Amino acid sequence: MKLSISVPDDVAAFLATQGNTSAYLTVLTREKMPDARRQRQRASALAYAEAMRRRTSEQIEADRDLMDASNEISMRGAEW
Repeated sequence: MKLSISVPDDVAAFLATQGNTSAYLTVLTREKMPDARRQRQRASALAYAEAMRRRTSEQIEADRDLMDASNEISMRGAEW
């Protein structure tokens, strides 16, 4: 879809310096669109959960040291 908009001169000058104005504005706009952001986050979370469910016990065991280290780091500074 093609869209034509009017912006102030300083904004137009800045946008002219961007390599891909369309992509730049898409990223900025999506950051301001709560529903779109939530949908992307949910899709990412679902994809991650599915990937975790498909892991074999051998894959889980191979990552044990990394998981233990991550848990240790995440608990630093936590007060119970």
